[in-house]
Amino acid sequence: MEIKKYPDTHFRADATGLTLMAARNPDSGEMRFPPPEFLHGGQAAEPTPMGVAGSLYTFTTVHPGKAPSYSLGMVDFENGLRVFGRLVWPSDATPAIGDVVRAVAFTLADGTADYAFEPVQGVSK
Repeated sequence: MEIKKYPDTHFRADATGLTLMAARNPDSGEMRFPPPEFLHGGQAAEPTPMGVAGSLYTFTTVHPGKAPSYSLGMVDFENGLRVFGRLVWPSDATPAIGDVVRAVAFTLADGTADYAFEPVQGVSK
């Protein structure tokens, strides 16, 4: 069985900001996020932008003892996918279900580039 690495990353940065990238099966139309790391036995997948913004479906705040608390959420996109990620909110605000959010660049503790979600100011559902 042939195994090949998926050719794209799960996000792209450009002049308009950060765009999450799903993988779309060209035969079935099925979309997946994050994209698979590997394609097996002739599988095909096309990089497909998720869209600029999504709606906060649910969230929780983690309180890890002595470390600062942080929030995690699930975000619904118009293409039908639900994406999990860290929430980065202004210190004087609290996330609310239905908030419109967009993906932004975020650096993990180990220095790895990743994404998080922030509220789109002035927009709520």
